[in-house]
Amino acid sequence: MRALFTSLPAADYAASQRFYEQLVGLRVQREYDGAPHRFTNYDLGGLLLKVYEWTEPYHGSGHTGLFIETDALDTVVARIRDGGARLTPIEVHDWGGRCCSVTDPFGNIFSLIDARQHGDI
Repeated sequence: MRALFTSLPAADYAASQRFYEQLVGLRVQREYDGAPHRFTNYDLGGLLLKVYEWTEPYHGSGHTGLFIETDALDTVVARIRDGGARLTPIEVHDWGGRCCSVTDPFGNIFSLIDARQHGDI
């Protein structure tokens, strides 16, 4: 088995697209705008990030939880910080990963991890 995607809700869909495409630097794989939601899938190298907004009432539950591996951690963190987003400081954890947590404009939290120092994941 492999992870297929993780999904994050967006209270402001246009702002989510600006954030993930311009600040984080993710590439759009697919966009959908129809019932019961609209979403953008971003290609994370075999895993998809689906950012969505409900367009009709829905009573299920979404899920979050994501580590994004990058070979340019310092550059991406600087760009996100300059864009005004909240981040934790980059740190090296006991398990060896060099990473930080990012909070997007809607309160969703994800982690960025250094591809060259991802530790025992």
